[in-house]
Amino acid sequence: MKLWRDYRLHLSVFLACLLAELIGAKTIQIGQVAVAILPMLFAMIFTIIAYLFKSFKWLGEKQAEGASQMLSIGVLLLLAKLGVASGESIDAVISAGPVLLLQNLGNVGTLLVALPIALLLGLGREAIGMTHSLGREANVALISDVYGPSSMEFKGVMTCYIVGTLFGTILMSFLPPIFIDLGIFSPESAAMAVGAGSASMMTAGLGAIQEAVPDADYATISAFASISNVISSAISVYLSIFIALPIGEWMMRLAGKGRQGGDEHVSK
Repeated sequence: MKLWRDYRLHLSVFLACLLAELIGAKTIQIGQVAVAILPMLFAMIFTIIAYLFKSFKWLGEKQAEGASQMLSIGVLLLLAKLGVASGESIDAVISAGPVLLLQNLGNVGTLLVALPIALLLGLGREAIGMTHSLGREANVALISDVYGPSSMEFKGVMTCYIVGTLFGTILMSFLPPIFIDLGIFSPESAAMAVGAGSASMMTAGLGAIQEAVPDADYATISAFASISNVISSAISVYLSIFIALPIGEWMMRLAGKGRQGGDEHVSK
């Protein structure tokens, strides 16, 4: 009940959303690429500024914690809506075949590319948590279970999760239209790609795709994204257990930063 009575939180969200909707979607032309800036991005910017403006103590840690809880509720409603809407486009999703499964190999790519860079920057065991996957909810739970909630690996994955939550949504608002305009991805492929992240990233990406391709069937696009999100959340855990974490431990040993006692914890 304390959460629902936090008028500062709810009033701030209402005003941020109202201002964002009044501004509407804006398009910036960069060469041949049109970048769409959605109202969701404006709302995020307004609330971030209000939180960081400490001389005017309106939003604080209490509201930030409450917003996190409200986000969880909102995501549940969003996923339920997308799940129902995806049913009418299930034939199109099935026709994609194994592509929806194979795209999750990109989770391993984050390790192969980012871990060497992290080691060159001087990071230690936290690099395992940061780079073993995209670092979303399921991966946070996995690292906590394998290494423990007080481990350096868990601190790494939590850092990635927080940064992804803050800036991933912004990037998802910009990147899909760029790749679509360049002809690299079709709207369906871009929708599958945005589904690999969290629900907030997926929502921002879907809005950007719809803005970039207004003639696309939104039901089909959202179906690809939502199914991709569900599959990614499940498969990324197994990819991490059997592929990413063992490879990461091997690379850490080569760098002289192996964990004492071997990799039995990963095998288990």
